Amino acid sequence: MRLNELSPVYYHDELNPLLWDNYRLDTEVRYKLLSIAHHFAKFLNVPKLELRDITISGSNAAYGYSESSDIDLHLVVDMPADKPELEELYTAKKNQYNFTYDIKVKGIDVELYVQDVRQQHHSAGIYSILNDKWLVKPKHQPPNIEDREVKSKARNYSAKINAAMRSNDLNTCKETMADIRRLRQAGLAKGGEYSVENLAFKLLRSRGKIDKFVRYINKLQSAELSLGEQQ
Repeated sequence: MRLNELSPVYYHDELNPLLWDNYRLDTEVRYKLLSIAHHFAKFLNVPKLELRDITISGSNAAYGYSESSDIDLHLVVDMPADKPELEELYTAKKNQYNFTYDIKVKGIDVELYVQDVRQQHHSAGIYSILNDKWLVKPKHQPPNIEDREVKSKARNYSAKINAAMRSNDLNTCKETMADIRRLRQAGLAKGGEYSVENLAFKLLRSRGKIDKFVRYINKLQSAELSLGEQQ
């Protein structure tokens, strides 16, 4: 059931039956996800990877899934405080892995992440596939979403993006993207996945606005790193 005409979020009366059986993760699915996580861990190629858990979260661990929802598969690791460079390495490796491999389970895309064990993760549902149990069990509480608020917030974000792109300035664009992501995270922390900020972000992403902005930032970054030909 689609929540409203604006929201790209759906809400169901049951967990995704392709993955779940009476609140337990399908055994075949669980073992396949563990295999994928093991392959990703080897791909990271980090000595003494301090793995603490392997989890799935997001829409497919709750009631808000749709046909386009991924399986968010997280390797939860203990990142040493004296090695901040590891976070950048993990991010780069994660992006490379997801770009290189097109992995699906039951026809659903699997996205890999590395999460610091101390990082607060906001999700309606979090399931440990390592220990086969819920860490955060989703509650069936269909949210009440105001179309007007989501639309207003999305327009605000869109205006920020348009202004940044008109500036044609790399730093301005980067700061704007960081600010929008910060606002989204603040919304997640305060109101969860159905916060106005998160839904506005998802609305723009579903319409291609976020991807277009990211491509524009990458284009500006490429230009800055390049050296023009001598005339």
